[in-house]
Amino acid sequence: MVLFNKYFYNIFVVISISIILRIFFINEYSDVNLDNEWGTLFYNLKYKGILSYRTLNDVSIPTVYMPPLYLYYIFIIDLFINGKEQYLPQAIIISQIIISGISIYLFYKINLFFFSKKISLLSSYILSFFPLHVYANLQISSISIQIFLSLLFLFLILKIMRRKKNLMIISILGFVSGLSLLLRGEFILIFFFSLFFLKYLKFSNFKEILIIFIISMITISPYLVRNYVNFKKITITKSFGYNLWKGNNIDATVEGSESLLAFQTGSIDKKIKNLQINNLYDFNYDKIFLTYTVESIKDNPILFVKRYIKKFLSFTFFNIKSNYPNYYNLLNFVPLVALSILFSLSIIFVFKKNTIYYYLILKLFFTIAIFSIFFILPRYKLIILPLQLIIINFFVAKLLSKKKGV
Repeated sequence: MVLFNKYFYNIFVVISISIILRIFFINEYSDVNLDNEWGTLFYNLKYKGILSYRTLNDVSIPTVYMPPLYLYYIFIIDLFINGKEQYLPQAIIISQIIISGISIYLFYKINLFFFSKKISLLSSYILSFFPLHVYANLQISSISIQIFLSLLFLFLILKIMRRKKNLMIISILGFVSGLSLLLRGEFILIFFFSLFFLKYLKFSNFKEILIIFIISMITISPYLVRNYVNFKKITITKSFGYNLWKGNNIDATVEGSESLLAFQTGSIDKKIKNLQINNLYDFNYDKIFLTYTVESIKDNPILFVKRYIKKFLSFTFFNIKSNYPNYYNLLNFVPLVALSILFSLSIIFVFKKNTIYYYLILKLFFTIAIFSIFFILPRYKLIILPLQLIIINFFVAKLLSKKKGV
Protein backbone atom coordinates (compact mmCIF):
# COMPACT_ATOMS: atom_id res chain seq x y z
CA MET A 1 0.00 0.00 0.00
CA VAL A 2 1.12 3.58 -0.73
CA LEU A 3 0.60 4.54 2.91
CA PHE A 4 3.40 2.21 3.93
CA ASN A 5 6.06 3.12 1.38
CA LYS A 6 9.54 3.89 2.62
CA TYR A 7 9.11 7.68 2.49
CA PHE A 8 6.01 7.57 4.65
CA TYR A 9 7.98 5.37 7.04
CA ASN A 10 10.95 7.78 6.95
CA ILE A 11 8.92 10.88 7.74
CA PHE A 12 7.18 8.93 10.50
CA VAL A 13 10.64 8.15 11.92
CA VAL A 14 11.64 11.84 11.73
CA ILE A 15 8.52 12.90 13.60
CA SER A 16 8.89 10.14 16.19
CA ILE A 17 12.52 10.96 16.92
CA SER A 18 11.64 14.64 17.03
CA ILE A 19 8.94 14.08 19.64
CA ILE A 20 11.13 11.74 21.70
CA LEU A 21 14.02 14.24 21.61
CA ARG A 22 11.85 17.05 22.88
CA ILE A 23 10.36 14.89 25.63
CA PHE A 24 13.90 13.90 26.64
CA PHE A 25 14.81 17.58 27.12
CA ILE A 26 11.66 18.54 29.06
CA ASN A 27 13.22 18.27 32.52
CA GLU A 28 16.28 20.29 31.53
CA TYR A 29 14.97 23.06 29.30
CA SER A 30 11.20 23.41 29.52
CA ASP A 31 9.27 26.08 31.39
CA VAL A 32 7.96 24.79 34.70
CA ASN A 33 5.60 27.63 35.61
CA LEU A 34 2.91 29.64 33.92
CA ASP A 35 4.48 33.06 34.44
CA ASN A 36 4.48 36.54 32.97
CA GLU A 37 1.65 37.72 30.74
CA TRP A 38 0.20 34.28 29.98
CA GLY A 39 -0.04 33.43 33.67
CA THR A 40 -1.73 36.73 34.46
CA LEU A 41 -4.20 36.41 31.61
CA PHE A 42 -5.01 32.77 32.36
CA TYR A 43 -5.59 33.16 36.10
CA ASN A 44 -7.76 36.24 35.59
CA LEU A 45 -9.83 34.40 32.99
CA LYS A 46 -10.16 31.24 35.10
CA TYR A 47 -10.82 32.74 38.53
CA LYS A 48 -12.34 36.12 37.72
CA GLY A 49 -14.08 35.24 34.46
CA ILE A 50 -12.51 38.21 32.71
CA LEU A 51 -9.89 38.49 29.99
CA SER A 52 -7.69 40.97 31.83
CA TYR A 53 -3.99 41.75 31.93
CA ARG A 54 -3.94 44.69 34.34
CA THR A 55 -5.38 45.00 37.82
CA LEU A 56 -5.29 48.59 39.07
CA ASN A 57 -6.74 49.71 42.40
CA ASP A 58 -8.13 46.16 42.79
CA VAL A 59 -10.02 46.57 39.51
CA SER A 60 -9.37 44.04 36.73
CA ILE A 61 -9.55 45.91 33.44
CA PRO A 62 -10.70 44.15 30.24
CA THR A 63 -7.77 43.90 27.87
CA VAL A 64 -6.95 43.84 24.18
CA TYR A 65 -3.23 44.01 24.90
CA MET A 66 -2.51 40.61 23.32
CA PRO A 67 -4.34 38.50 20.71
CA PRO A 68 -6.26 35.84 22.65
CA LEU A 69 -5.80 32.55 20.79
CA TYR A 70 -2.88 31.21 22.84
CA LEU A 71 -4.71 32.10 26.05
CA TYR A 72 -7.73 30.13 24.82
CA TYR A 73 -5.37 27.28 23.98
CA ILE A 74 -4.02 27.26 27.54
CA PHE A 75 -7.57 27.41 28.89
CA ILE A 76 -8.62 24.39 26.82
CA ILE A 77 -5.57 22.42 27.99
CA ASP A 78 -6.56 23.25 31.58
CA LEU A 79 -10.07 21.92 30.93
CA PHE A 80 -8.61 18.78 29.33
CA ILE A 81 -6.57 17.96 32.46
CA ASN A 82 -9.63 18.71 34.60
CA GLY A 83 -8.19 21.84 36.19
CA LYS A 84 -5.17 20.17 37.81
CA GLU A 85 -3.03 23.28 37.66
CA GLN A 86 0.10 21.64 39.02
CA TYR A 87 0.29 19.71 35.75
CA LEU A 88 -0.72 22.57 33.45
CA PRO A 89 2.78 23.72 32.34
CA GLN A 90 3.81 20.14 31.52
CA ALA A 91 0.52 19.53 29.68
CA ILE A 92 1.03 22.67 27.60
CA ILE A 93 4.60 21.66 26.69
CA ILE A 94 3.60 18.08 25.77
CA SER A 95 0.75 19.35 23.59
CA GLN A 96 3.16 21.73 21.84
CA ILE A 97 5.57 18.87 21.21
CA ILE A 98 2.77 16.88 19.56
CA ILE A 99 1.77 19.90 17.47
CA SER A 100 5.41 20.34 16.42
CA GLY A 101 5.29 16.80 15.02
CA ILE A 102 2.24 17.70 12.95
CA SER A 103 4.04 20.85 11.79
CA ILE A 104 6.98 18.79 10.56
CA TYR A 105 4.62 16.58 8.54
CA LEU A 106 2.97 19.66 7.03
CA PHE A 107 6.40 21.03 6.13
CA TYR A 108 7.27 17.73 4.43
CA LYS A 109 4.03 17.86 2.40
CA ILE A 110 4.70 21.47 1.40
CA ASN A 111 8.16 20.55 0.12
CA LEU A 112 6.67 17.76 -1.99
CA PHE A 113 4.92 20.45 -4.05
CA PHE A 114 8.36 21.40 -5.39
CA PHE A 115 11.01 18.81 -4.64
CA SER A 116 11.82 15.12 -4.60
CA LYS A 117 10.98 13.00 -1.59
CA LYS A 118 14.67 12.82 -0.64
CA ILE A 119 15.13 16.59 -0.56
CA SER A 120 11.81 17.03 1.25
CA LEU A 121 12.81 14.47 3.86
CA LEU A 122 16.24 16.03 4.39
CA SER A 123 14.70 19.47 4.84
CA SER A 124 12.20 18.03 7.33
CA TYR A 125 15.11 16.63 9.35
CA ILE A 126 16.70 20.10 9.45
CA LEU A 127 13.51 21.80 10.61
CA SER A 128 12.82 19.07 13.13
CA PHE A 129 16.24 19.19 14.80
CA PHE A 130 17.02 22.88 14.37
CA PRO A 131 18.14 23.75 17.95
CA LEU A 132 16.06 26.94 18.21
CA HIS A 133 12.98 24.99 17.11
CA VAL A 134 13.56 22.27 19.70
CA TYR A 135 14.04 24.83 22.46
CA ALA A 136 11.01 26.94 21.45
CA ASN A 137 8.67 23.95 21.64
CA LEU A 138 9.66 23.57 25.30
CA GLN A 139 8.68 27.14 26.21
CA ILE A 140 5.26 28.44 27.15
CA SER A 141 5.01 30.68 24.13
CA SER A 142 2.66 31.01 21.18
CA ILE A 143 5.48 30.38 18.68
CA SER A 144 4.76 26.63 18.37
CA ILE A 145 1.12 27.31 17.50
CA GLN A 146 2.22 30.07 15.13
CA ILE A 147 4.54 27.72 13.23
CA PHE A 148 1.74 25.16 12.91
CA LEU A 149 -0.85 27.68 11.69
CA SER A 150 1.58 29.40 9.30
CA LEU A 151 2.52 26.05 7.73
CA LEU A 152 -1.11 25.00 7.46
CA PHE A 153 -1.95 28.37 5.90
CA LEU A 154 0.90 28.00 3.40
CA PHE A 155 -0.09 24.40 2.59
CA LEU A 156 -3.68 25.46 1.79
CA ILE A 157 -2.55 28.47 -0.26
CA LEU A 158 -0.26 26.21 -2.32
CA LYS A 159 -3.09 23.73 -2.79
CA ILE A 160 -5.13 26.52 -4.36
CA MET A 161 -2.19 27.67 -6.49
CA ARG A 162 -1.75 24.09 -7.71
CA ARG A 163 -5.39 24.14 -8.84
CA LYS A 164 -6.26 21.50 -6.26
CA LYS A 165 -8.95 23.57 -4.63
CA ASN A 166 -12.47 22.77 -3.60
CA LEU A 167 -15.00 24.23 -1.19
CA MET A 168 -13.49 22.28 1.70
CA ILE A 169 -9.97 23.67 1.06
CA ILE A 170 -11.31 27.20 0.72
CA SER A 171 -13.40 26.91 3.90
CA ILE A 172 -10.53 25.49 5.95
CA LEU A 173 -8.28 28.29 4.69
CA GLY A 174 -10.82 30.82 5.95
CA PHE A 175 -10.97 29.14 9.37
CA VAL A 176 -7.16 28.87 9.66
CA SER A 177 -6.87 32.53 8.65
CA GLY A 178 -9.30 33.48 11.40
CA LEU A 179 -7.31 31.56 13.99
CA SER A 180 -4.10 33.19 12.77
CA LEU A 181 -5.69 36.63 13.12
CA LEU A 182 -6.45 35.75 16.75
CA LEU A 183 -2.82 34.72 17.30
CA ARG A 184 -0.73 37.53 15.75
CA GLY A 185 -1.84 41.03 14.88
CA GLU A 186 0.69 41.25 12.04
CA PHE A 187 -1.01 38.37 10.23
CA ILE A 188 -3.74 40.67 8.93
CA LEU A 189 -1.26 42.14 6.43
CA ILE A 190 -0.06 38.68 5.33
CA PHE A 191 -3.70 37.61 5.01
CA PHE A 192 -4.71 40.47 2.71
CA PHE A 193 -1.48 40.17 0.73
CA SER A 194 -2.20 36.48 0.11
CA LEU A 195 -5.82 37.09 -0.89
CA PHE A 196 -4.71 39.84 -3.29
CA PHE A 197 -2.08 37.51 -4.79
CA LEU A 198 -4.64 34.72 -5.32
CA LYS A 199 -7.13 37.07 -6.97
CA TYR A 200 -4.70 39.17 -9.02
CA LEU A 201 -3.00 36.12 -10.54
CA LYS A 202 -6.36 34.39 -11.03
CA PHE A 203 -5.76 31.42 -8.77
CA SER A 204 -9.11 32.21 -7.15
CA ASN A 205 -12.20 34.07 -8.27
CA PHE A 206 -14.00 36.79 -6.34
CA LYS A 207 -16.53 34.36 -4.88
CA GLU A 208 -13.82 32.13 -3.43
CA ILE A 209 -11.94 35.10 -1.97
CA LEU A 210 -15.18 36.32 -0.42
CA ILE A 211 -15.84 32.91 1.15
CA ILE A 212 -12.34 32.85 2.68
CA PHE A 213 -12.81 36.36 4.06
CA ILE A 214 -16.31 35.73 5.44
CA ILE A 215 -15.31 32.49 7.20
CA SER A 216 -12.27 34.19 8.72
CA MET A 217 -14.51 37.00 10.01
CA ILE A 218 -17.03 34.51 11.41
CA THR A 219 -14.15 32.76 13.21
CA ILE A 220 -13.03 35.95 14.96
CA SER A 221 -16.52 37.42 15.39
CA PRO A 222 -17.11 36.27 19.01
CA TYR A 223 -13.96 38.08 20.07
CA LEU A 224 -14.86 41.16 18.03
CA VAL A 225 -18.31 41.22 19.68
CA ARG A 226 -16.67 40.90 23.11
CA ASN A 227 -14.43 43.88 22.32
CA TYR A 228 -17.30 46.00 21.02
CA VAL A 229 -19.33 45.29 24.15
CA ASN A 230 -16.41 46.27 26.41
CA PHE A 231 -14.85 49.11 24.44
CA LYS A 232 -17.37 50.17 21.79
CA LYS A 233 -14.59 49.54 19.29
CA ILE A 234 -14.01 46.78 16.74
CA THR A 235 -10.44 45.57 17.18
CA ILE A 236 -8.43 42.39 17.82
CA THR A 237 -5.46 43.88 19.65
CA LYS A 238 -4.21 47.26 20.77
CA SER A 239 -0.46 47.22 21.22
CA PHE A 240 0.84 48.74 17.98
CA GLY A 241 2.11 51.88 19.73
CA TYR A 242 3.81 49.98 22.54
CA ASN A 243 5.52 47.54 20.16
CA LEU A 244 6.63 50.40 17.91
CA TRP A 245 8.06 52.20 20.95
CA LYS A 246 9.79 49.07 22.28
CA GLY A 247 11.72 48.70 19.02
CA ASN A 248 12.45 52.38 18.47
CA ASN A 249 12.88 54.12 21.81
CA ILE A 250 16.02 55.89 23.03
CA ASP A 251 17.49 52.66 24.46
CA ALA A 252 16.26 50.25 21.78
CA THR A 253 18.42 47.56 20.24
CA VAL A 254 17.40 45.07 17.53
CA GLU A 255 15.62 43.12 20.28
CA GLY A 256 13.89 46.21 21.64
CA SER A 257 14.11 47.77 25.09
CA GLU A 258 11.85 48.28 28.09
CA SER A 259 14.45 50.01 30.23
CA LEU A 260 13.80 52.55 32.97
CA LEU A 261 15.48 55.22 30.85
CA ALA A 262 13.16 54.45 27.94
CA PHE A 263 10.10 54.83 30.18
CA GLN A 264 11.40 58.06 31.68
CA THR A 265 12.23 59.68 28.34
CA GLY A 266 9.34 61.83 27.18
CA SER A 267 7.78 61.48 30.67
CA ILE A 268 6.04 58.30 29.52
CA ASP A 269 6.06 56.86 33.04
CA LYS A 270 4.36 59.99 34.42
CA LYS A 271 1.74 60.01 31.67
CA ILE A 272 0.93 56.38 32.44
CA LYS A 273 0.41 57.21 36.13
CA ASN A 274 -2.09 59.92 35.17
CA LEU A 275 -4.24 57.61 33.04
CA GLN A 276 -7.85 57.13 34.04
CA ILE A 277 -8.67 53.62 35.19
CA ASN A 278 -11.52 52.49 32.97
CA ASN A 279 -12.25 50.05 30.15
CA LEU A 280 -10.33 52.18 27.66
CA TYR A 281 -7.12 51.99 29.68
CA ASP A 282 -5.33 49.76 27.12
CA PHE A 283 -6.26 52.12 24.30
CA ASN A 284 -5.08 55.24 26.13
CA TYR A 285 -1.97 53.43 27.38
CA ASP A 286 -1.01 52.43 23.84
CA LYS A 287 -1.73 55.94 22.54
CA ILE A 288 0.94 57.39 24.85
CA PHE A 289 3.62 55.21 23.27
CA LEU A 290 2.34 55.71 19.74
CA THR A 291 2.26 59.52 19.99
CA TYR A 292 5.74 59.72 21.49
CA THR A 293 7.31 57.26 19.04
CA VAL A 294 5.78 58.83 15.93
CA GLU A 295 7.11 62.21 17.00
CA SER A 296 10.54 60.70 17.69
CA ILE A 297 10.65 59.10 14.25
CA LYS A 298 9.65 62.39 12.63
CA ASP A 299 12.43 64.17 14.51
CA ASN A 300 15.07 61.62 13.52
CA PRO A 301 13.95 59.53 10.52
CA ILE A 302 17.53 58.55 9.65
CA LEU A 303 17.92 56.78 13.00
CA PHE A 304 14.67 54.89 12.35
CA VAL A 305 15.88 53.81 8.91
CA LYS A 306 19.25 52.66 10.28
CA ARG A 307 17.56 50.65 12.99
CA TYR A 308 15.09 49.23 10.48
CA ILE A 309 17.91 47.98 8.25
CA LYS A 310 19.68 46.40 11.24
CA LYS A 311 16.49 44.62 12.29
CA PHE A 312 15.78 43.52 8.72
CA LEU A 313 19.26 42.00 8.35
CA SER A 314 19.23 40.47 11.85
CA PHE A 315 15.88 38.83 11.16
CA THR A 316 16.93 37.59 7.72
CA PHE A 317 20.32 36.31 8.88
CA PHE A 318 21.43 36.61 12.52
CA ASN A 319 22.00 39.24 15.19
CA ILE A 320 25.67 40.17 15.63
CA LYS A 321 24.93 42.16 18.83
CA SER A 322 22.33 40.12 20.67
CA ASN A 323 21.69 40.67 24.37
CA TYR A 324 19.76 37.45 24.80
CA PRO A 325 21.22 34.82 27.16
CA ASN A 326 22.90 31.91 25.33
CA TYR A 327 22.24 33.42 21.90
CA TYR A 328 25.89 32.83 21.01
CA ASN A 329 25.86 29.27 22.29
CA LEU A 330 27.38 27.22 19.46
CA LEU A 331 24.29 25.00 19.24
CA ASN A 332 22.22 28.08 18.48
CA PHE A 333 24.61 30.37 16.64
CA VAL A 334 26.36 27.93 14.26
CA PRO A 335 23.08 26.69 12.70
CA LEU A 336 21.96 30.32 12.25
CA VAL A 337 25.20 31.21 10.46
CA ALA A 338 25.05 28.09 8.27
CA LEU A 339 21.42 28.84 7.41
CA SER A 340 22.32 32.44 6.52
CA ILE A 341 25.14 31.37 4.19
CA LEU A 342 22.99 28.82 2.37
CA PHE A 343 20.06 31.23 2.14
CA SER A 344 22.30 33.95 0.68
CA LEU A 345 23.63 31.56 -1.96
CA SER A 346 20.10 30.46 -2.77
CA ILE A 347 18.87 34.02 -3.32
CA ILE A 348 21.90 34.89 -5.47
CA PHE A 349 22.04 31.81 -7.67
CA VAL A 350 18.44 30.69 -7.94
CA PHE A 351 15.59 32.54 -9.55
CA LYS A 352 12.48 30.78 -10.77
CA LYS A 353 10.16 32.32 -13.33
CA ASN A 354 7.27 30.82 -11.48
CA THR A 355 4.36 32.60 -9.79
CA ILE A 356 4.38 30.22 -6.81
CA TYR A 357 8.09 30.93 -6.29
CA TYR A 358 7.29 34.66 -6.44
CA TYR A 359 4.69 34.17 -3.71
CA LEU A 360 7.17 32.37 -1.44
CA ILE A 361 9.81 35.07 -1.88
CA LEU A 362 7.36 37.95 -1.48
CA LYS A 363 5.70 36.38 1.57
CA LEU A 364 9.11 35.82 3.17
CA PHE A 365 10.40 39.36 2.69
CA PHE A 366 7.01 40.94 3.38
CA THR A 367 6.98 39.15 6.75
CA ILE A 368 10.52 40.34 7.50
CA ALA A 369 9.61 43.88 6.45
CA ILE A 370 6.59 43.98 8.78
CA PHE A 371 8.36 42.65 11.87
CA SER A 372 11.38 44.89 11.32
CA ILE A 373 9.23 47.94 12.00
CA PHE A 374 9.03 46.82 15.62
CA PHE A 375 11.69 44.56 17.21
CA ILE A 376 13.18 41.13 16.56
CA LEU A 377 13.33 38.53 19.32
CA PRO A 378 15.47 35.41 18.68
CA ARG A 379 12.43 33.08 18.55
CA TYR A 380 10.94 35.15 15.70
CA LYS A 381 13.45 33.42 13.42
CA LEU A 382 11.18 30.39 13.52
CA ILE A 383 8.44 32.37 11.79
CA ILE A 384 10.51 32.56 8.60
CA LEU A 385 12.68 29.45 9.02
CA PRO A 386 10.39 27.12 7.02
CA LEU A 387 10.27 29.55 4.09
CA GLN A 388 14.04 30.01 4.16
CA LEU A 389 14.56 26.25 4.12
CA ILE A 390 12.24 25.92 1.12
CA ILE A 391 14.17 28.62 -0.75
CA ILE A 392 17.42 26.80 0.12
CA ASN A 393 15.92 23.59 -1.29
CA PHE A 394 15.62 25.24 -4.70
CA PHE A 395 19.37 25.80 -4.54
CA VAL A 396 20.01 22.22 -3.41
CA ALA A 397 17.82 20.84 -6.20
CA LYS A 398 19.71 22.94 -8.75
CA LEU A 399 23.07 21.66 -7.51
CA LEU A 400 21.87 18.06 -7.63
CA SER A 401 20.48 18.45 -11.14
CA LYS A 402 23.83 19.85 -12.35
CA LYS A 403 25.67 16.99 -10.69
CA LYS A 404 23.48 14.45 -12.47
CA GLY A 405 24.05 16.27 -15.76
CA VAL A 406 27.85 15.96 -15.46
